[in-house]
Amino acid sequence: MAHPPDDNEGSEIVLLRDRQPKAIERWFLQNADAVYTFVFYRVSRDEELATDVVQQTFTTALEKIDQYNPQRGTMLAWLTTLSRNCIRQALRQAGRFESTCDLWENVDRTLLAAYGKIATTPLPEHAVERAETAELVQMALSSIPGNYQQVLRQRYYQDRPVKEIACTCGLTEGAVKSLLYRARLAFKTAFRTLAESMHGQAAVHGRVR
Repeated sequence: MAHPPDDNEGSEIVLLRDRQPKAIERWFLQNADAVYTFVFYRVSRDEELATDVVQQTFTTALEKIDQYNPQRGTMLAWLTTLSRNCIRQALRQAGRFESTCDLWENVDRTLLAAYGKIATTPLPEHAVERAETAELVQMALSSIPGNYQQVLRQRYYQDRPVKEIACTCGLTEGAVKSLLYRARLAFKTAFRTLAESMHGQAAVHGRVR
Protein backbone atom coordinates (compact mmCIF):
# COMPACT_ATOMS: atom_id res chain seq x y z
CA MET A 1 0.00 0.00 0.00
CA ALA A 2 1.41 3.39 -0.97
CA HIS A 3 1.64 6.17 1.54
CA PRO A 4 2.39 9.88 1.28
CA PRO A 5 6.02 10.62 2.22
CA ASP A 6 6.57 12.83 5.23
CA ASP A 7 9.19 15.55 5.44
CA ASN A 8 11.54 13.45 7.57
CA GLU A 9 11.44 10.55 5.12
CA GLY A 10 12.11 12.91 2.23
CA SER A 11 15.09 14.39 4.03
CA GLU A 12 16.47 10.94 4.83
CA ILE A 13 16.18 9.87 1.19
CA VAL A 14 18.11 12.96 0.11
CA LEU A 15 20.85 12.07 2.60
CA LEU A 16 20.91 8.48 1.33
CA ARG A 17 21.29 9.70 -2.23
CA ASP A 18 24.22 11.79 -1.04
CA ARG A 19 25.68 8.64 0.59
CA GLN A 20 25.80 10.25 4.02
CA PRO A 21 27.26 7.60 6.42
CA LYS A 22 24.95 8.41 9.36
CA ALA A 23 21.87 8.30 7.14
CA ILE A 24 22.96 4.94 5.71
CA GLU A 25 23.46 3.61 9.22
CA ARG A 26 19.99 4.80 10.34
CA TRP A 27 18.40 3.35 7.21
CA PHE A 28 20.05 -0.02 7.72
CA LEU A 29 19.22 -0.26 11.42
CA GLN A 30 15.60 0.73 10.82
CA ASN A 31 15.00 -1.93 8.16
CA ALA A 32 17.59 -4.69 8.59
CA ASP A 33 15.71 -6.89 11.08
CA ALA A 34 12.52 -6.98 9.00
CA VAL A 35 14.42 -7.66 5.77
CA TYR A 36 16.44 -10.41 7.48
CA THR A 37 13.26 -12.08 8.74
CA PHE A 38 11.78 -11.93 5.24
CA VAL A 39 14.92 -13.48 3.74
CA PHE A 40 15.69 -15.99 6.48
CA TYR A 41 12.73 -18.29 5.89
CA ARG A 42 13.01 -18.00 2.13
CA VAL A 43 16.57 -19.39 2.20
CA SER A 44 15.59 -22.40 4.34
CA ARG A 45 16.65 -20.80 7.63
CA ASP A 46 20.28 -20.64 6.54
CA GLU A 47 21.70 -17.85 8.74
CA GLU A 48 24.89 -17.35 6.75
CA LEU A 49 23.08 -17.26 3.42
CA ALA A 50 20.42 -14.94 4.84
CA THR A 51 23.10 -12.53 6.06
CA ASP A 52 24.76 -12.52 2.64
CA VAL A 53 21.43 -11.88 0.92
CA VAL A 54 20.55 -9.02 3.26
CA GLN A 55 23.94 -7.39 2.66
CA GLN A 56 23.50 -7.74 -1.09
CA THR A 57 19.97 -6.35 -0.84
CA PHE A 58 21.09 -3.19 0.93
CA THR A 59 24.06 -2.78 -1.40
CA THR A 60 21.76 -3.05 -4.41
CA ALA A 61 19.21 -0.72 -2.81
CA LEU A 62 21.82 1.95 -2.17
CA GLU A 63 22.99 1.70 -5.79
CA LYS A 64 19.36 2.09 -6.94
CA ILE A 65 18.17 4.55 -4.30
CA ASP A 66 17.28 7.08 -7.01
CA GLN A 67 14.64 4.60 -8.20
CA TYR A 68 12.82 4.48 -4.86
CA ASN A 69 9.45 6.22 -5.07
CA PRO A 70 7.65 6.57 -1.68
CA GLN A 71 4.41 7.27 -3.53
CA ARG A 72 4.41 3.64 -4.70
CA GLY A 73 5.04 1.97 -1.33
CA THR A 74 7.09 1.92 1.83
CA MET A 75 10.85 1.60 2.00
CA LEU A 76 10.51 -1.84 3.57
CA ALA A 77 8.25 -3.02 0.74
CA TRP A 78 10.80 -1.79 -1.79
CA LEU A 79 13.66 -3.52 0.02
CA THR A 80 11.84 -6.84 0.22
CA THR A 81 11.03 -6.58 -3.49
CA LEU A 82 14.72 -6.08 -4.25
CA SER A 83 15.64 -8.94 -1.94
CA ARG A 84 13.66 -11.42 -4.04
CA ASN A 85 16.16 -11.24 -6.90
CA CYS A 86 19.04 -11.58 -4.42
CA ILE A 87 17.30 -14.62 -2.88
CA ARG A 88 16.86 -16.26 -6.28
CA GLN A 89 20.50 -15.69 -7.19
CA ALA A 90 21.73 -17.04 -3.85
CA LEU A 91 19.52 -20.14 -4.05
CA ARG A 92 20.68 -20.87 -7.59
CA GLN A 93 24.31 -20.65 -6.50
CA ALA A 94 23.56 -22.94 -3.56
CA GLY A 95 21.78 -25.45 -5.80
CA ARG A 96 18.49 -25.04 -3.92
CA PHE A 97 16.48 -22.87 -6.25
CA GLU A 98 13.72 -25.27 -7.28
CA SER A 99 13.17 -26.93 -3.92
CA THR A 100 13.03 -23.69 -1.93
CA CYS A 101 12.11 -20.83 -4.22
CA ASP A 102 9.16 -22.56 -5.88
CA LEU A 103 7.44 -23.06 -2.53
CA TRP A 104 7.79 -19.42 -1.50
CA GLU A 105 6.82 -18.05 -4.88
CA ASN A 106 3.64 -20.13 -4.72
CA VAL A 107 2.97 -18.86 -1.20
CA ASP A 108 3.57 -15.26 -2.23
CA ARG A 109 1.26 -15.57 -5.25
CA THR A 110 -1.45 -17.03 -3.03
CA LEU A 111 -1.05 -14.24 -0.50
CA LEU A 112 -1.10 -11.53 -3.15
CA ALA A 113 -4.39 -12.87 -4.48
CA ALA A 114 -5.80 -13.27 -0.98
CA TYR A 115 -5.07 -9.74 0.23
CA GLY A 116 -7.70 -8.32 -2.06
CA LYS A 117 -10.34 -10.71 -0.75
CA ILE A 118 -9.89 -10.35 3.01
CA ALA A 119 -13.34 -10.16 4.63
CA THR A 120 -13.13 -12.19 7.82
CA THR A 121 -12.57 -11.55 11.50
CA PRO A 122 -8.95 -10.73 12.35
CA LEU A 123 -6.79 -13.25 14.14
CA PRO A 124 -7.03 -12.71 17.93
CA GLU A 125 -4.31 -10.45 19.28
CA HIS A 126 -3.00 -13.09 21.69
CA ALA A 127 -2.10 -15.38 18.77
CA VAL A 128 0.80 -13.09 17.93
CA GLU A 129 2.36 -13.92 21.29
CA ARG A 130 1.84 -17.70 21.44
CA ALA A 131 5.19 -19.43 21.90
CA GLU A 132 4.20 -22.62 20.12
CA THR A 133 3.52 -20.72 16.90
CA ALA A 134 6.36 -18.21 17.23
CA GLU A 135 8.23 -19.28 14.11
CA LEU A 136 5.10 -19.36 11.97
CA VAL A 137 4.19 -15.93 13.32
CA GLN A 138 7.55 -14.53 12.20
CA MET A 139 7.15 -16.13 8.79
CA ALA A 140 3.68 -14.62 8.47
CA LEU A 141 4.88 -11.18 9.56
CA SER A 142 7.68 -11.30 7.01
CA SER A 143 5.15 -12.05 4.26
CA ILE A 144 2.72 -9.15 4.72
CA PRO A 145 3.11 -5.62 3.29
CA GLY A 146 5.73 -3.45 4.97
CA ASN A 147 3.35 -0.88 6.43
CA TYR A 148 1.31 -3.69 8.02
CA GLN A 149 4.46 -5.23 9.48
CA GLN A 150 5.53 -1.96 11.00
CA VAL A 151 2.23 -1.13 12.66
CA LEU A 152 1.81 -4.66 14.07
CA ARG A 153 5.34 -4.68 15.47
CA GLN A 154 4.85 -1.27 17.06
CA ARG A 155 1.52 -2.23 18.61
CA TYR A 156 2.07 -5.81 19.74
CA TYR A 157 5.83 -6.22 20.08
CA GLN A 158 6.82 -2.75 21.25
CA ASP A 159 3.50 -2.30 23.11
CA ARG A 160 3.10 1.24 21.86
CA PRO A 161 -0.33 2.87 22.29
CA VAL A 162 -2.34 3.83 19.24
CA LYS A 163 -1.90 7.53 19.99
CA GLU A 164 1.89 7.21 19.95
CA ILE A 165 1.86 5.19 16.74
CA ALA A 166 -0.34 7.86 15.16
CA CYS A 167 2.17 10.58 16.06
CA THR A 168 5.07 8.52 14.71
CA CYS A 169 3.32 7.72 11.43
CA GLY A 170 1.76 11.15 10.94
CA LEU A 171 -1.75 9.65 10.97
CA THR A 172 -4.91 10.16 12.97
CA GLU A 173 -5.75 7.64 15.71
CA GLY A 174 -8.72 6.51 13.63
CA ALA A 175 -6.47 5.88 10.64
CA VAL A 176 -4.08 3.85 12.78
CA LYS A 177 -6.94 1.75 14.16
CA SER A 178 -8.12 1.10 10.60
CA LEU A 179 -4.57 0.22 9.53
CA LEU A 180 -4.20 -2.15 12.49
CA TYR A 181 -7.46 -3.85 11.58
CA ARG A 182 -6.35 -4.39 7.98
CA ALA A 183 -2.90 -5.48 9.16
CA ARG A 184 -4.38 -8.11 11.45
CA LEU A 185 -6.55 -9.41 8.61
CA ALA A 186 -3.48 -9.61 6.35
CA PHE A 187 -1.56 -11.36 9.10
CA LYS A 188 -4.35 -13.87 9.59
CA THR A 189 -4.42 -14.63 5.87
CA ALA A 190 -0.64 -15.03 5.74
CA PHE A 191 -0.61 -17.17 8.87
CA ARG A 192 -3.25 -19.57 7.55
CA THR A 193 -1.75 -19.73 4.07
CA LEU A 194 1.69 -20.51 5.44
CA ALA A 195 0.35 -23.08 7.89
CA GLU A 196 -1.45 -24.87 5.06
CA SER A 197 1.60 -24.65 2.77
CA MET A 198 4.00 -25.93 5.41
CA HIS A 199 1.60 -28.75 6.28
CA GLY A 200 1.36 -29.74 2.63
CA GLN A 201 5.13 -29.64 2.22
CA ALA A 202 5.61 -31.80 5.30
CA ALA A 203 3.08 -34.31 3.99
CA VAL A 204 4.93 -34.54 0.67
CA HIS A 205 8.26 -35.04 2.42
CA GLY A 206 6.71 -37.71 4.58
CA ARG A 207 5.52 -39.62 1.54
CA VAL A 208 8.93 -39.37 -0.06
CA ARG A 209 10.58 -40.83 3.01
